[in-house]
Amino acid sequence: MSRKATSSLFVAIATGASIGLLLPALLIGGLLIGLREPQVAAEAQERELQTKLDVLASSLPELLWNLDTVAAREVVSAITKSPDVVRVKVSDATQSKPFIDVGFPERGQGRVHLGQRDIMRGTSKIGVIEIELDDHLVSAALARQRWLYGATLGGQLLVSLALVLLLVNSRLMRPLRELGRFANDLAGGRFNAQLRRERDDEIGLLGQHLEHMRGALQQQFEAQRDLIARLRGMAETVPGVVYQLRMRGIDDFAFAYVSEAVKDYFQLSPAELGESATAWFERIHAQDRGTVRDSLLASARSLTPWQQEFRTLHSDGGERWLFGNAIAQLEDGGSVLWHGFLTDISRQRRDAVELERYRHHLEELVEARTAALAEATQAAEAASRAKSAFLANMSHEIRTPMNAIIGLTYLVRRDTVEPEQQERLRKVADAAEHLLTVINNVLDFSKIEAGKLELDRTEFTLGQVLDNITSMLTARAAEKQLQFELEIEPALAARVLVGDPQRIAEVLLNFVGNAIKFTEQGFVRLSARATLDTPRRVELHFDVQDSGIGIAAEAQERLFQDFEQADSSTTRRYGGTGLGLAICRRLAELMHGQVGVESTPGQGSRFWFVVPVEPAVLRPEVEPAPSPSQIARKLQQQFGGTRVLLAEDNPVNQEVAVALLSSAGLKVDVAEDGSQAVSMAASGDYALILMDMQMPNMDGLDATLAIRATERGRDIPILAMTANAFAEERQRCLDVGMNAHVAKPVVAEQLFSTLQTWLAHGRPTA
Repeated sequence: MSRKATSSLFVAIATGASIGLLLPALLIGGLLIGLREPQVAAEAQERELQTKLDVLASSLPELLWNLDTVAAREVVSAITKSPDVVRVKVSDATQSKPFIDVGFPERGQGRVHLGQRDIMRGTSKIGVIEIELDDHLVSAALARQRWLYGATLGGQLLVSLALVLLLVNSRLMRPLRELGRFANDLAGGRFNAQLRRERDDEIGLLGQHLEHMRGALQQQFEAQRDLIARLRGMAETVPGVVYQLRMRGIDDFAFAYVSEAVKDYFQLSPAELGESATAWFERIHAQDRGTVRDSLLASARSLTPWQQEFRTLHSDGGERWLFGNAIAQLEDGGSVLWHGFLTDISRQRRDAVELERYRHHLEELVEARTAALAEATQAAEAASRAKSAFLANMSHEIRTPMNAIIGLTYLVRRDTVEPEQQERLRKVADAAEHLLTVINNVLDFSKIEAGKLELDRTEFTLGQVLDNITSMLTARAAEKQLQFELEIEPALAARVLVGDPQRIAEVLLNFVGNAIKFTEQGFVRLSARATLDTPRRVELHFDVQDSGIGIAAEAQERLFQDFEQADSSTTRRYGGTGLGLAICRRLAELMHGQVGVESTPGQGSRFWFVVPVEPAVLRPEVEPAPSPSQIARKLQQQFGGTRVLLAEDNPVNQEVAVALLSSAGLKVDVAEDGSQAVSMAASGDYALILMDMQMPNMDGLDATLAIRATERGRDIPILAMTANAFAEERQRCLDVGMNAHVAKPVVAEQLFSTLQTWLAHGRPTA
């Protein structure tokens, strides 16, 4: 705190105290004397006037009645002795001239107050008394009173003010000046300064705070000094020149800071560059000097980072390439300050020249390798296309006869009542389903490898999934006299979840089927529980435990690998392709789950499967799906006698499809190729067309395009029937204008449900 600031504060306190003490007292006293006292003096003078009038009014009636002038003058003379009486006039009511008129004009120096009183004798008015009083004596007395009040009050207040200011100076200003000197010492880094601690009031508390601040500032100062020393040491050890370059005006550059390394780079000392950077510019190669200056000016205008490569000269005359990199900062005075560094990139420049020499050679090598890679890519794509085509053809060629086998078996079982024939047909159906499972495993494995297998996300209950597995495999377990057990809590079984129930069932069917296959006696147990249950995630844990042959430890490691089995001899004894467990592992990974096995030879195995699903929003309970016979009866009731067109070139598949459609009450016309289907669709009135994809003369795609081009065929529903199970094939069907897809082998309930949908709704958007 400076002396001027202290004096100003003292003057402010003195002025404030003076105004605060003197002004209210003077204002209050002045108002009291200036307003109240004149009124009191006027009232006193008025009372004195009335008193004199009363004296004369009581003394003069008899004298006036008797016209005793001498006595009347004596009475009036007594009244005029008062120095404020200017005039006394007594008038007779019967005479025009005054009875007595005594005046003192020299006494009239102020305002005159006039008083009158009638002179009564009995009830009769015999005269009038007039008295004039001057107020200059009263005013003089009031002025003396005011001056005396001001002098007395002012003296008292000045003494009080002096005492207050003395106290303020001793208790406030002097300690503040000491605190100010202590603060100046701290600001100057003189942390050994001492402060007297004699007080316990606010000033003493402020001094304690300043002493605490001294300790903190001293620590910060020492830490900052150490930091600056470390930074300076780092700047001196950094490979390159660390600097701060300031531009104060056009072509006015100077280094605010530059490390000692500038001596090695430019043969200049930091002191030489502190005033001006001209010597630094002169050390830059003449061809690069203008570029460096222009780039700095451009960086200053836009306040963008400065980056520039330039050359300087060695002391031996050789060139050195430097790279300058800095950040521009606008300062308060309008100058620009760059913070940056300079590094030697001579070696990188030499390496770049050397690399340029190799670049052309590498380009030739890259062109050659690119050509070879293109050939390899084309070969891989051709192999992938050939693989896809092979799988599609294999799927079609196998599914086509499988459609006939499964369809005819369904029709014969429906019409056969003999138990022995029913049992044989059941075995045929089981064998066909097993063969279809093998085909689906191969196709699923191919889809997983190609990354084309997509998961569904539908609502399901775990009880339905496990009941379906139980219904499909209980009979197989009973044939081997195995005890099949299902363990699941009722609440979990009835809970609605969201996931892919088909893929979950596929994994469990594989596990349970293998357990039944490799267990000769004892039990097979399927259990399910929830190991994690949150509002957004439910983690299901399945265990399939059996008392079968078990698996050796070394075989367990490769059990879930592609095309691997625990023992190759199991293929001969139990059958299998070695794909089932590999597909289970791949499906579990797609669903973000895991599979595993724990087994001991001769003591059975435990296959486990963990998969996350989501809890579903509770909805009204959905009725169970109807059976194929129920769907067929409902279809017959609603659309019995409806004509449909079947485009199919295979006679057996024709027979199966016609039988299935006829069992639902539909009238079926058959076209043996695509061109015949186009002609029949143009001439016949059909409610729906079932279109095979691969037919002679014209395939199903071209036939659909031709039918859609006609007026009659624009709105008729067209359902694709194909043995190709790939998604690409289904998309091709939708692209040409088909409405839905029915896969071969045809499942009766799927066919009937699809027919019911499209016959009821016409042609909804695909």
